[in-house]
Amino acid sequence: MTELEGLTLRYTGSVKNVWKSASKPQRLWFEFTDDYSVFDWGKMPDQIANKGTSLALIGTYFFNLFSYPEYWRNLPQSKHLSKFDPEFLGSLFRSETYAGKNGLRSKGLPSHFIELVNSQLKAVEVSPETVAQLDENTKLLMEVLAAQVHHPEQKTVADQTVYFYPAPAAQGQSETISRRLVPLEVIFRFGMSKGSSLISRLELDPNYANLLGLSETPAADQWFSRPVIEFSTKLEPKDRMLSVQEAALMSSLSGEQFEVLVETTLLVALGLHHWFFEKGLELWDGKLEFVMEIAQENTLLLADTIGPDELRILHNGQQLSKEFIRQYYRSTPWSQTVKEAQETAKKTAGADWKELCRKSKNDEPGPLPPHIKALADNLYGVLANTITGKELIANQPSLSEFVANIDKTLAQGARS
Repeated sequence: MTELEGLTLRYTGSVKNVWKSASKPQRLWFEFTDDYSVFDWGKMPDQIANKGTSLALIGTYFFNLFSYPEYWRNLPQSKHLSKFDPEFLGSLFRSETYAGKNGLRSKGLPSHFIELVNSQLKAVEVSPETVAQLDENTKLLMEVLAAQVHHPEQKTVADQTVYFYPAPAAQGQSETISRRLVPLEVIFRFGMSKGSSLISRLELDPNYANLLGLSETPAADQWFSRPVIEFSTKLEPKDRMLSVQEAALMSSLSGEQFEVLVETTLLVALGLHHWFFEKGLELWDGKLEFVMEIAQENTLLLADTIGPDELRILHNGQQLSKEFIRQYYRSTPWSQTVKEAQETAKKTAGADWKELCRKSKNDEPGPLPPHIKALADNLYGVLANTITGKELIANQPSLSEFVANIDKTLAQGARS
């Protein structure tokens, strides 16, 4: 991508570019690309049409929606939350995080989001008119507050790879950036749908359900009596599940701050759950990220973005995500190579599983076949239109038509 007006490239990821400005060190600009990744591989051979534009629009839509206190004041009356334990809901809606002087029902959700802008850094709205003005030289960027990111130090100790996270006192506060990334992915789950990684953890440890606060081992495709929280690493080469104790220590948050992080996650999860059900969609799980605003009484801000790549959304039993792409790649020899390389890397300190892959015969993923690529090219546009209730992306099928196309394509693949 060419240089944007007044910005320089800070970071290039597998699916997102991050831009910075010397004149505004407290700001960053997220450019969501049409690239995608599966199995933590990084950039895949194809691009998905409308992906970057849709993610910018969806993320902006949710950040704006959740900033309004009115949304949170109405949430306790949602009929879509009646499936959950009323005692749990009552306790959460009485918490300071929700009902306090600076809680969500009074101030809205605090986040790092500032506004949606175009390539000339002019503010734009989530509207069909905004999308109609886009071309190969005009991008949508999400302007956000910048945060310090302190990567862990990797060491080999007793023949094991160990990551050491610097404590805030040792990090050295930047003179220009008064926020720091909390180095966790905070995962919420409303149930255990097909494909959930929770299934394997429960199989390995039947007591794990109790650790999650569930009274019994859940069945597949069944709603929990209350949403549960899990944690994983954010800044390591491959995400690693954490106990609550590990997550609390790694976060460098106080006990009170960590509790606010959990309560905010639960409230955002419920807010999303309600919204998706209103649109005829089911939200089963997702993950959130946070930054700590040091200069403003240690306020936790929702960070990164909110969108289909962070959420497991279903309609009529069909996942509306990259899952059908993952299913295709699981049928290829490259998938087996990835699995074997990751298992080998776990047993060898300092080993890089991607390098192990590249030494194999099936070292790189191939492009998507046309019938899977056609589905992928509609995925994000359909979701953007459905979630916002606006025809943002032109020439997209309806939600029902799209799900029928997925079912038909996957059924044909199973018979071939």
